[in-house]
Amino acid sequence: MKQIPQQPAQLFAGHAYTTESSDQLGTFHPAWTDFEQRLEFKPLDQLAKTPNRTAMVIFSPYDTFLYWIGSLLPAGTDVPKAYDCFQLPAATAGQVKQPASQVLAKELPLATSFNKGLQIIEKAGYPLPERLGQTDHPYYLESYLLDGAAVKTVAYRLYIDPNQLTGVDEYE
Repeated sequence: MKQIPQQPAQLFAGHAYTTESSDQLGTFHPAWTDFEQRLEFKPLDQLAKTPNRTAMVIFSPYDTFLYWIGSLLPAGTDVPKAYDCFQLPAATAGQVKQPASQVLAKELPLATSFNKGLQIIEKAGYPLPERLGQTDHPYYLESYLLDGAAVKTVAYRLYIDPNQLTGVDEYE
């Protein structure tokens, strides 16, 4: 098993959406459109070390999730009131970066982009938890890093605790 690096605490600023915000194809394109029209990335770009367009999925143990759209910022950043914030803890996480030219997270069905991200993370040598929703840090992030106005890199990140790779038996 590859050693899982420690990720620093970060602030996610944006807005949370539920499954009802997806379309009939399973994409969150309508949610991305809503976010870009109502809230915009520009104020967040000014606060980020590297401007980014990030999708974060927070899983629950009950087969549900929240889909966040926004940006990763340094912990402790003062964010305008229009944005919701989520504190990501300092924790171990597998992360793999690859070249990119567009934000695929808003175009692809979530199941497709999530599975692709997991495959890339696993191929890089990181173990995957059996049941992500039963871990202390059930977070998956797909961050598109900008250079100027252009997307240059995508970073797939999965929080992985090596002591929580197996799920809890429901009948215990």
